[in-house]
Amino acid sequence: MLSVNRALGQRPESPSLVVATTALQLGLVVLVWLVALVPAALAALTLLLIKTASGVFRPARVKGPIGP
Repeated sequence: MLSVNRALGQRPESPSLVVATTALQLGLVVLVWLVALVPAALAALTLLLIKTASGVFRPARVKGPIGP
């Protein structure tokens, strides 16, 4: 059993495999962040646009005459 553990511990890792695995992990993290943030950003933008549009289409308040 000791020889098996020693053989596994001495096996060199392929640099291209390390780079590919790291790139996949980073891509997965970015994808999860986008899935979480894009709907929240779209909801906030929609509320902002609705609030702005309701202010544009609201009739202006007419004040009384200015001065005598």
